[in-house]
Amino acid sequence: MLRLLGAALVVGSATLIGNTVARNYSERPRQLAEIASALAVLETEISYARTPLALALARACGRRRGLGTQVFRIAADLVGSGELLPGEAWQVAVRRMYAWSALASEDREVLLAFGETLGTCGAEDQLRHLALARERLRTNEAGARDEAERMARMWRYLGVTVGAMVALLLY
Repeated sequence: MLRLLGAALVVGSATLIGNTVARNYSERPRQLAEIASALAVLETEISYARTPLALALARACGRRRGLGTQVFRIAADLVGSGELLPGEAWQVAVRRMYAWSALASEDREVLLAFGETLGTCGAEDQLRHLALARERLRTNEAGARDEAERMARMWRYLGVTVGAMVALLLY
């Protein structure tokens, strides 16, 4: 009876690990889409409304609570408090959010590169940098979707299979 319970725990644990890794692959495209969408809102706020940057960042994340939009919320708070310049606030926000996100290092690099120009140039240049960052994130999102389709399924199956193999070897 204890052996059966132990085998079930091993298979269950390995399945849980496989599903956790698979979820990370599935989350990345969703988070990239959230960020690209928020960048589009930020672009609108800058180009048409001429909203101050702290308010524009806050409006970009809107009422969404996704992890992808947290970078905008954190940056808006830091810019609004006057603690940091906009570019520095963005860099800090990206680094804080990255640890908890499913984003890859190339996604982080796109966001950090965008942050170097945030608030340092005129509206027209800012809009050009926004469009470039959004386009690069959309490209990363397309690649992440393809990768998620392949890798998520593999990790789910791998978790169950490895768990079953370990259980068979141990018992």
